Parts: sequence; structure tokens; C-alpha cells
Amino acid sequence: MTLSEIRAECWAIARESSTIDKDRLWSKAEMNRYINRVYNFIAKETLCIRDSMSAETCRIHVAPPADLAELTTLAATDPYYAQDLIWYNNVNSWLYHELVAPYSFALSPKVLQIDECKWTNHQWTLVKVSVTKWQKNAWWEQVRGLPIEYATDLDTNRIVLNYRMTEDDTLRLSVRRLPLVALIEDEDSPEFRLDYHELMVNGVLWQMYSKQDAETIDEAKANNYFAMYMRDVDEIKQQELNLNKRLNPNSSLQAFR
Repeated sequence: MTLSEIRAECWAIARESSTIDKDRLWSKAEMNRYINRVYNFIAKETLCIRDSMSAETCRIHVAPPADLAELTTLAATDPYYAQDLIWYNNVNSWLYHELVAPYSFALSPKVLQIDECKWTNHQWTLVKVSVTKWQKNAWWEQVRGLPIEYATDLDTNRIVLNYRMTEDDTLRLSVRRLPLVALIEDEDSPEFRLDYHELMVNGVLWQMYSKQDAETIDEAKANNYFAMYMRDVDEIKQQELNLNKRLNPNSSLQAFR
């Protein structure tokens, strides 16, 4: 369904008969805002947008600096620079005198979960470990070589590697994420699976009848549509759980759907 189709269906259910926007109980701009709010909530709550291709969320280039001047700048802007000074009694770590790559990288704020992390030029997958393991091991990132483990700290939107690279490569992530862009144009369509689109409608209707206006607010209808909306969200969660099982390597033949 497109943005205009979702909007039209909600208007029809609410018996919005006006065709002139300024005369509608819920304007086009309001409806778009409600739809995008539901769109983001479903994506966040159910983790149903899977992505392994978008450069913004799924690619991290890892490379050592070109020269010592760039290395000095890197050291000063490293988020753990102050901590390094403490560890080394106010003297820069020896690592900052070697052409080694950073070990901490910003993640896109759109990323909700990382399912897989692997290199482009090396044929194996990095092992995910708890962020606690990294935080409690002050020396974890101070070994030169190809990283084999990673941890994520989604509170600060960062991914950290256990070793420092001495060569160029690119991390390829498979993630669950929020929508990359809002639905704006009438022909825009949600990124998640088509059969989830109609499950957005009850959430939009809940917000429509929650509008604080004498002609629109209806607490009974709002509560009813909210309850149905929550059941729709649970239905998506269940479908995603079933999909995860089918995509499991032990059930790979069921993955072709």
C-alpha cells in the first residue's frame, strides 16, 4: 500500500466524506504524521525491517590513517583518548605512533540491532560479544591484527572491534533498523513486507479518534482501535518470529518464500 492508499482507507473507515483538505476533520498533513508515527513504532517494536545493503546503515570502512599527521588528529578525536591518557600516565598510547585503524565506529541511529557482521575481503563472520566484555577488558582493543570479535553499544550508537587493523577493509552488517526516510510523497510505500501494511490502519485510526477536538475525539473508539493496533503489532512479531525460524540455517529450504 502507498501512503495515499493508507490515508484513503483510514478516511473511509472514519467516514471522512470531505474531499477538500481544509474541510476535513483530519487533514492530509495530520494523516501523514499519524501514518509515519505508526510506521516508525512498528519498525522499532517488531524489528521487521531487515537490511544488509544500505551503505548508510550496513557498511563501515575500516582503514589505518595515511600518515602520522593524520594519526595525530585521529588520536585527539578518538572518543577514548582521555581514557588512554589515564592508562598511560598522560602519555599517548604506543598505538597512536603506529599506522593502525580505529577500533570504535559510529553506527547509524537508524540501527536497532545487528544480526551479522562480516568482512568484505576475508571469508568469515565476526563473533558478537557483550559490550560488558569490552568495557571490562582495558587491553581488548590494543592488539594489532584482523578483528575477530565485536561488541555494540546502542546507548551511544557505537560498534567496537577487539583488534586494530593494519589494512583496509569494509565491515558488512546485516541489521534491523528504522525506516531510512519518512513517507512523504503519495506514492511512497513502507519498507516492510506488504502484508504488514494493512496492519498500520488501526494505529492510525487510534490517533485520529484521540485528536483533541470536539468533532474528532472519541475515547471509546480510540481505546478500541488501540487494542486492535496492539494485537496487530503482536501479529507482526509472531510472523517475524516464524520467519526467523525459517531463515535459520537448519531450516534453510524453508527460507525460499
